[in-house]
Amino acid sequence: MDIFSADDEEEVTKVPRSMVLKICSNREQSHALGQLVHDFRQVMQPYTLTKLRERKANKLKDFLVMAGPLSVSHLLVFSKTKQGNTSLRIARTPRGPTLHFKVLNYSLCKDVRKFVRAPKSTEGSAYLNPPLLVLNGFTSERSAAPEEVLLTTMFQNMFPPLSVQDTKLSGIKRVMVLHKDKETGEIDLRHYAIETKSVDESKAVKRLKTVKNKIQKPIPNLANKEDIADYLLDPYAGAYTSESEVEDDAMVEVDQADKNIKIKSEEIEKASNGTQKRAIKLVEIGPRIKLGLRKIEEGVCEGKILYHSFVHKTESEVKALEKKHAQKAKLKDERRKRQEENVRKKTEGKTSRAKRGKEKAAALSAKDNEESGSDREEQDDDNERDEQEDLFDHDDDQKFDDGSDDEPFAGGESESESDSE
Repeated sequence: MDIFSADDEEEVTKVPRSMVLKICSNREQSHALGQLVHDFRQVMQPYTLTKLRERKANKLKDFLVMAGPLSVSHLLVFSKTKQGNTSLRIARTPRGPTLHFKVLNYSLCKDVRKFVRAPKSTEGSAYLNPPLLVLNGFTSERSAAPEEVLLTTMFQNMFPPLSVQDTKLSGIKRVMVLHKDKETGEIDLRHYAIETKSVDESKAVKRLKTVKNKIQKPIPNLANKEDIADYLLDPYAGAYTSESEVEDDAMVEVDQADKNIKIKSEEIEKASNGTQKRAIKLVEIGPRIKLGLRKIEEGVCEGKILYHSFVHKTESEVKALEKKHAQKAKLKDERRKRQEENVRKKTEGKTSRAKRGKEKAAALSAKDNEESGSDREEQDDDNERDEQEDLFDHDDDQKFDDGSDDEPFAGGESESESDSE
C-alpha cells in the first residue's frame, strides 16, 4: 500500500534527495573516512539516508539501481585512493553530470567542537529542516565559464529552493557556507548553527531566567550584594562585553505578534508593539572540508570529460575523443540490444519448454488413465467370471442332492436282507 497520494508523490519528486556513500576497498578503509561520511550525512539532513549501511561487496551500480525507487537525485561518494588521497564525487542521477573533487583537508565535527568556545549541541530540532545554502565567490552569469555555471547550478539544486510563502523563518536553524577562492579556485565548506540572543536584557537577567534549565551551573552568588537591584543593574553584567561586541548589521527586530523578522542596519530601539531586539550568532558545528575541483564528467561517474583542471585538449584531440565516445556508445547500445534479444529468446525457450512439459504431463496422465481403465475392465471380467463359476457350482450341488440325509445303499441292503429272511 502506497502511503503517498498522487499530489504528495509529485511533491516528493520535486524535493532534492541525496545519498552519501563511502566506496573504497578494504585496504583503503579508515575510521576517519567513515566518520566524515557520517558527519556529512548530518549536514544533508533531513532529505538523505542517514542510516544507510554499505557492504564490502557493494558497487556503485548497486546504489544507482536503488536511486530511482528511492527518489534520490544526488549521489555524494567519498572514496580513498591507494596513495591515501580522499576524493568526493557529486553526481546528478540518473544521467549526470558528475563533479570530481579532491578533498584537500577536512576536520570532523568532534575536532571542531574542541576549538569552539561554546559548542552547540548537534541534536534536536535543528535537523528537521534543510540548511540555508550561502554561496560566496560563485557566479551564475552567462558570461562566466561553463564549468563555473555548472558548479553553481549543481550546488543550488542539492537543496530545496526557498519559498517566501511557505518557508518559516523559525525553521531555518542551520547554514551551509561555500566560499570559493577566486585565485586558487579552492572551495571551503563550513556548517553553522544559527543562534539568536536577546540584547535588550542584561546578562544577569538572562542568567536568572535560564537558571532553572541549567541544573549543573550554580545559582548566582548574591552574598556581596545588598539588594537584588545591585546585581541586576550591574554595568559590568551586560549582555555582551567588549570581547564580544555585536555589530549593528547582526541585530534584528523580532515582532512578537506575527513572528516576522525585520533586518535593520541602524540602531534598533524597542517599539511599543512588543518587538524585541535580538542578535544573530553563527556557531560552527562542523565538519570543515576544503575541496578542489578536478574534472567534470558527462554521465554518472563515467562518460565524456567535459572539463579538466589540469589536462587541456586541442580541437583535433577533442574531435577524436568525441568520435571515440560515439563508437563506445554505439557498441554499448549494440550490446544492450543483443542482451535484450538473448533475454527474450531465453524467456521464449523457457515458455516453450514449460509448454512441452505440460503437454507431456497431460499425455502421460491420459495414458495412465487408459491403463487404469483397461485394468479396471480386466478386473471386472475376472469378477464376473468368478461369479459365474460360483453360480455353476451352486447349481450342480442342487442337481445331485436329493435333499435326504440317508445313504441310498443302506436302505437297499436292509430290504434284501428282509427278503431273504
